Amino acid sequence: MSELKVFMLKSSAFENGGTIPEKYTEMNQVSPALSWENAPAGTQSFALSVTDPDVPSMFNFPRCFAHWMIYNLPASSNNLPEGASPAGNIPAGAKELNSDFITAFHVPGFKTGYGAPWPPDAAHRYVFTLYALKSANLEIPADADYTEFAKIVLPQTITTATLIGIYGPAKNPLPGA
Repeated sequence: MSELKVFMLKSSAFENGGTIPEKYTEMNQVSPALSWENAPAGTQSFALSVTDPDVPSMFNFPRCFAHWMIYNLPASSNNLPEGASPAGNIPAGAKELNSDFITAFHVPGFKTGYGAPWPPDAAHRYVFTLYALKSANLEIPADADYTEFAKIVLPQTITTATLIGIYGPAKNPLPGA
């Protein structure tokens, strides 16, 4: 009987369900190292999203908050190093989108790519989702938000791997808040 190989997403910075270290939060804006293994047969590329499903109701925000969206990661890739974003240390051909700090809330000081956890009220879950895709190259508009990202990525998804980190409440207010 063959051993079942599970598609997995991991970080050397925190365990699944563990606390995200401050080094990767708030003004630090440094993405944690991520690695994955056992991509399914037929994987042509990967996409990654980091979302916060615990957005406080006071923001009247209609969906999870997108902290990072990256796509067209080559099928040959199996990791993103610490600080890959916003430093631009991503594989050739991969593209990053703006986080909701930019697209929805226009918070000053944020750049394209990783928008670090910064929960205003309590501890939040940050869901890192890696999508194994059956397409090598996706066309997503540069100004796309998470809804548009999902509309394009999900139909191309073979399967996903998920890693959840916890952080909060924030120690500092958001810039301009």
